Amino acid sequence: MAVRKKGLRKVKVRGKLYYWKVRETTVGVPDQGFVTHPEKRRVLDIISSNKQFIVHYGIPQPGDTFAELNIEGPLFPRAPGEKQIEIPRWKHDSKRYPTADFVRRLIDYCMEEV
Repeated sequence: MAVRKKGLRKVKVRGKLYYWKVRETTVGVPDQGFVTHPEKRRVLDIISSNKQFIVHYGIPQPGDTFAELNIEGPLFPRAPGEKQIEIPRWKHDSKRYPTADFVRRLIDYCMEEV
């Protein structure tokens, strides 16, 4: 089954095609009760063209010591079997919106075997 490409950007890493986008999500909203100001968070979604590599990178806020990476796809050589890992902050993640270069670096980081 193919990846729906509408609204996605493309990037090639090591000869493989990946699609990515940035979306905003609301976190910290309880199931019951009242919240005056729900927290907005930006998430970078990356998916390979064959859907084997799917990750969601929570773009860190100022002051965060690490970034959160959620893994959905079966291909993740850095930490096989993990569904969520904490990765160190990089100087490139301080921009409001990530660039294609940042996405390439993140994919390279994920594909390294430790």
